[in-house]
Amino acid sequence: MRRTTNSRRRLAWWLLPVAVGGALWAGAPALSDPANDPTIQPIPDFAADAAADEAKSIVVRVSFNGRANATVIDIEVVDERAPSHLGAPPLSKVDVLGEAGLIGTFNDWHPMWELGEEAAGGGETRRLNPQASGRWIAPFDRDATTIVVTDIAAADEIVRADLTAAIHEFCLASPDDEDCLRADLAVEAVTVSAAPPIGLVGADATITVETVVTNNGPDGPADVGLTTTAAAGPGVTVTPATQSATLPGVAVNADVTESDQWTVRCDTPGQHTVTFTSTVATVHAADVDLVAANNTRSTTHTIDCAVPVTVNIKPGGDPNSINLGAGGNNAPLAVLTTTAGEYGNPLAFDARTVVATTARFGNRTVVLGGGGGAETHDRRHDERSYELDERTRDADLDAVLHFRARDGGFTTGDTEGCLIGKFAVPAGTFTFFGCGPVRIVP
Repeated sequence: MRRTTNSRRRLAWWLLPVAVGGALWAGAPALSDPANDPTIQPIPDFAADAAADEAKSIVVRVSFNGRANATVIDIEVVDERAPSHLGAPPLSKVDVLGEAGLIGTFNDWHPMWELGEEAAGGGETRRLNPQASGRWIAPFDRDATTIVVTDIAAADEIVRADLTAAIHEFCLASPDDEDCLRADLAVEAVTVSAAPPIGLVGADATITVETVVTNNGPDGPADVGLTTTAAAGPGVTVTPATQSATLPGVAVNADVTESDQWTVRCDTPGQHTVTFTSTVATVHAADVDLVAANNTRSTTHTIDCAVPVTVNIKPGGDPNSINLGAGGNNAPLAVLTTTAGEYGNPLAFDARTVVATTARFGNRTVVLGGGGGAETHDRRHDERSYELDERTRDADLDAVLHFRARDGGFTTGDTEGCLIGKFAVPAGTFTFFGCGPVRIVP
C-alpha cells in the first residue's frame, strides 16, 4: 500500500500565514521568554520544508471576457512546486476542496487586474482590464476534487472547476508516482443466484444477480465502482436497466460479492434471454487500473415465459376435494378456454391446444421442480366443463385431464393444486401454468 504525504502538504497551506500572523495573536507569549526570543532562535528553514514537499501542483488556466464571465481553458497537473502565496493581495480567494471538505485556501492576484504607471507623477496605479487570461496554481493533493475561485471585492464566485479528470490523467501517465495508487481491479464472476423456474406473461418476477470483484494489486485497498447493466431480448422487460454500487476499500487479493435484484416482466410467451454485464472502475481520481481486459464480465439467463391459465380442480365439486387414497386415482381437472381478460388472464387461451402428455399436476413446488402426476390416459378430453362457479357451462370446449392425486406430492395442509405443461399453436410450442383451490382428503 502506498503512503502519501498529505499531512505535510496540507500543513504547507497554513504554515506561512500562521508564522507571520502569530506575532499579532493577542495571547502570544512575551518575548522576554528565551524560548520566544527571535534573536536567539534559529530562523525556520522554509526552503527545506518546501524541498520535502511534493514537486507537483495543479494549474487551472482561465480566460475572462468581463469580470464575472470566466471560462476554464485547461486544468493539468505539472511536475513543478506551487509558488508561495505569502503576501499575495486579497483580490481572489482560492479554495481547494475534497470529498471531506476544505483541503486548503489562499489569496492570490486576479488576472483581470494589472499594475500600471500614472500619467502624472509616475505613481503606480491598478486597473481592471476588459479581457484577460491567467492561471491559479495550487499544491497537488490526491484527494482534491474541486477548485473554487472567488472575486473577493465583488464577492462573486467566478470559477468552480472539477479537478478529478486532470488528476486521473496525471496518474495514468505516472502510475509509479507515490501519490498514485495502482490496483488491477477485476470482475471474477457474474452469476444468477436466484430466479423463479418460470415467468408468467403479464406478471413480475425477481432475479438476483451476484458479481464477484477482486483487486489483483499491487496497491490497495482501493475503492471500486461497480456498474451492472441488464440487456433484455424481445418478449421480456427488465428494470432497472442499470444498477451501480461503490465497494469501499477492497484489499489486495480480496474477493467482494455484490448482490443486486432485478424485476423481470414477461411480455410474450416463450424462451427469452436477459444478459447481465458487470464492469468495475476505480473511484478515486488518483487510483489507476492499468489492466482493462478483466474489468468486464457477463452472464446470460434464459426465462421460460408461461401463459397463465385458469384450472378447475374436480369440476362441479364444492369444495374441490381430492383423495390421496384409492379414491384419487382418477381425479379430474379442467383447463378452461378463456378470452383475454377473463378471470384476470392477460392472454386468450384455447384449452384444446394443451399437449396432454406434457401436463403435470400437484403441489406448486413439486410441479415447478419438474415433478407431479402425469395424465393417466395420456390424452385430453375436450368438453364443456364447469366454470369456477361450479354451475355454469359456457359454449367453449375446455380440456379435461385426469391425474392420480398421490403422485402430486400433496400434503394434507395444501390448499392449492397447480398444473404445468405445454400447448402447441402455429407459432410454436409454449408453456402454460395455472393453480386452483383444493381440499386434500387423506
